[in-house]
Amino acid sequence: MKTLKKYRWPLTGALLGALIFLLLYGVRVLDPTSVDWILNNPSPDPAQHYLGWELFRRSPVHLPYIGANYNAVYPFRTSVLFTDSLPLAALLFKLLGGILPTRFQYFGWWGLFCYMMQGGLAQAVIARIAGVQLTFGRGDKSKAATAIIMSPGQTAKLWGSVLGAGVLVLFPALTMRTFAHEALAGTWLVLLALYLWLRSDELMSATLRACLLWGLMGLLCAGIHLYYLPMVGLVLVGYAVRRALQKRGPAAVLLPIAAFCAAALAELFLLGAFAVNFAGYSNGYLSGADYLGLFVPWLAPSWEQNVYMGLGAVLAVVLAIFSVVCNARKAERFFTAHHDWVVAGVVVLVLDLLAAGGNAITVGGKTLFTVPIPQFLMDFWAMFSSCARLAWVAGLLLAVAACGLVLRFWQKGVVPALMLAVCAVAQGWGQRGELFNRWTDYHYYGFRYENKTLLTDPAWENIAASGKYSHLAFASFDFEHDEFWDLVDFAADHGWTSNSFYMAHMDGNLAAVTLPGELNDLAADTLYAFIDEDELTRNSYDLHYYRLDGILIGSVEPIDGIEEDPAPEVPARTMDLTKSDVDPLFLAADGIVLGMNGEMMTEEWTLFPGRYRVTLTGSGFDHSYIYARYGLINEETYKLDIDFTGIDPNEMIFEFTATEMLHYWRVAVHTLDDTNVTVNSVTVEKIG
Repeated sequence: MKTLKKYRWPLTGALLGALIFLLLYGVRVLDPTSVDWILNNPSPDPAQHYLGWELFRRSPVHLPYIGANYNAVYPFRTSVLFTDSLPLAALLFKLLGGILPTRFQYFGWWGLFCYMMQGGLAQAVIARIAGVQLTFGRGDKSKAATAIIMSPGQTAKLWGSVLGAGVLVLFPALTMRTFAHEALAGTWLVLLALYLWLRSDELMSATLRACLLWGLMGLLCAGIHLYYLPMVGLVLVGYAVRRALQKRGPAAVLLPIAAFCAAALAELFLLGAFAVNFAGYSNGYLSGADYLGLFVPWLAPSWEQNVYMGLGAVLAVVLAIFSVVCNARKAERFFTAHHDWVVAGVVVLVLDLLAAGGNAITVGGKTLFTVPIPQFLMDFWAMFSSCARLAWVAGLLLAVAACGLVLRFWQKGVVPALMLAVCAVAQGWGQRGELFNRWTDYHYYGFRYENKTLLTDPAWENIAASGKYSHLAFASFDFEHDEFWDLVDFAADHGWTSNSFYMAHMDGNLAAVTLPGELNDLAADTLYAFIDEDELTRNSYDLHYYRLDGILIGSVEPIDGIEEDPAPEVPARTMDLTKSDVDPLFLAADGIVLGMNGEMMTEEWTLFPGRYRVTLTGSGFDHSYIYARYGLINEETYKLDIDFTGIDPNEMIFEFTATEMLHYWRVAVHTLDDTNVTVNSVTVEKIG
């Protein structure tokens, strides 16, 4: 009871977070056996996170890498860390794998947990900044009772801190990432670091205890998502700066940082982060934040660079500045008395904005200048290429500080609490479209919770029940098809491995070059999947082919009870023009229309060695330039030597020979003058 009374206000903030979560997402996402709402998400990310866990739960364990996943890119090794499957939760439930149902997800409860932690920690941090003082003691010596002694107006401040927590529960980054990129919804980790920092004089009076607590923070961050390591690390720098200003000595300043880094690195080692195949730790570019994007919502050039902290948070900052100005003398005394906090906080903000901005300094939609960075530093920094996310630290810090300062300096009873209530409403109003979409998606649209797999033929289950297969192998590395995720889901459900999967920090080039090698040594216990352009190569391999639900599969041995798919004399596939890159685009009912200076690049395919014929149909081809190209990502692109065998304004045909695997092969069409060029279809045949 004493503990409940002591923490009843943070618990109230947590309940507010739970209420908002349930209003947005309902209770069906909390059913651990309900996974269709994850697999039906328009984004492939939630499916990646869930299926990464499903493949990991049945993966063998080989010490010391307890987080290694040997089933996702069999026979190679990856880590549950790089499937963004919440490694700490995945490890816990892997231990319970024997008693869990075939389909089991923990992401719904994780979402609820994040909202509750966001609300509870936000209330605690805001109350701390607001100067709420709760004194606990024996109010009645004859009873084990606890009296809460508060000065007048403290209750109003506490309610105000709960309402301020509403601003943080509706923090845009949390809204955007929940059930889109679940691990990144753990923004409460930054609030927890701020809470530990604010209470460090009480909780970390000894350096050893500071090392222990910051070491635990390192474990939490590494076990949830890598991006929280630099975010929480920045708060830790603020802690270290304040300790230095307090002249606590080098050990008090440096050892907690060392403990944080050592704990995180040790956990990453055990998770297999440094021992994975196809690891691409640097993609060589930075997606930085626009500094004004914290306050202006429309400045973000992409979803990844959206760092807006919300209308209510911006309003709270304005009110905080106003309250400080109106109480200048009191504010001066306050900031003077807490100058070490102010200096450390400014250091955190400056470092955070520098890290989040990348090497291109952008303000108000304009790049002011680009900072040249040594390659070794760029390679390290680019591990966090979406560095704009780091600005969430600044947004969270400004939001809680603003709410706390409004309560501290605005001494008029319930007025500051009402002001923060307005801020919370404004925070929700500013996101009303997104919040409404989430409510309708998870409450109104029942089909989200329906099984919509493409694998409906009963023959799939017969294949699994035969016990002949334990591996699924895709002919090439391509996860841009709905069939891919349904096939991986099928493999995971039945305890099979998959040779192809999408992972964070993955070297896609290496995977694209390596995975087709599965067809060099065909195995009887492997079911082969040929999706889209992979069908062109079917005549090159001695397999029995079958078509289930439109998907071509191959097997070394015949599959009983299923009629084999007749082999076409000339395998052919038509490209999906909707996946083309087009500039500029004129919509047409039957194809793509290119205007002046128009160009079109078709979707990217993987072509095996052989002779190919490509046929383009449409009109205006006598006013166009057509070629084919290939080349690995971020590497040199090559044009193919092609032979046009048919030239007509309405149909162009060319042939070429691929003497090696062609990765990311595309057809390009450019206009030569102001005459429109229409492309109705692009068909590829393997003629030899």
